[in-house]
Amino acid sequence: MKIIGLTRIRNEGRIIKDTLDHLASFCDYVYIFDDASEDNTLEICSQHHIVKEIIQNKEWKFNRIEEEYKNRQELLNLAKKNCDENDWLIYIDADERIEFDWNKLISKKYNAIRMKLFDYYITPEDTEKQYYERKWIGPEYRKIVIAFKYSPELIYNTPDQREVILPKKRKVLDDGYVKHYGKAISIDIWEETCDYYITHFEKYADKWKLRKGKAVHTKSDFSNELIQWHEKTSKGFLLSQEEKYSKFTTLLNKLSLKISNYK
Repeated sequence: MKIIGLTRIRNEGRIIKDTLDHLASFCDYVYIFDDASEDNTLEICSQHHIVKEIIQNKEWKFNRIEEEYKNRQELLNLAKKNCDENDWLIYIDADERIEFDWNKLISKKYNAIRMKLFDYYITPEDTEKQYYERKWIGPEYRKIVIAFKYSPELIYNTPDQREVILPKKRKVLDDGYVKHYGKAISIDIWEETCDYYITHFEKYADKWKLRKGKAVHTKSDFSNELIQWHEKTSKGFLLSQEEKYSKFTTLLNKLSLKISNYK
């Protein structure tokens, strides 16, 4: 059994060595899709011992909703050529770190691992620290399929798709955690991220416009009190539950306003 890492990257020079060192702690090797990086990302990757092959995309294309899932599919196709039925594939973005007991992959009961992903934040106490020194996360988590056993049926084929589509009748284990540092690397990267989503993802644009200039947090982006990593089990909750609660609260407020106006 081999564990094969996959990551799609662009201009990750500030963190990519950390990412590859992390993947090297549990992967046999890593495949990379470099999406026309303009910094030293490609040089760092080409010199790292864990990297087996790099797909170099030399032309960055504007339609990110289409391109990102196509990039992932091209990366997956490359990995498939060198897999057998016992191998596992791990997909993470460059700003993610995994906490999981990899010995559990030996079990024949499961075909995929779905992990809880938590966002780290920059807070007033750590603005000058490195991203990996930050202490505070939002209590909200997303469930993301991070690891999946090889199958020729695995595919990315939907715009704006992060998770691979698994073959039917696959057994998924809910276990493990992902530390997502995308909102916590630095203040300038936060602003770049806001601009990226505002420009390229219309359905996310409004909420990212509101986040401009607000890299330093005292609460999460969903207005909840921040927690620390060791509290993730006791205080963490699924983001969709928060979204439902927010919609319910908005509806109640509207109804209360109508009743008030009626009176």
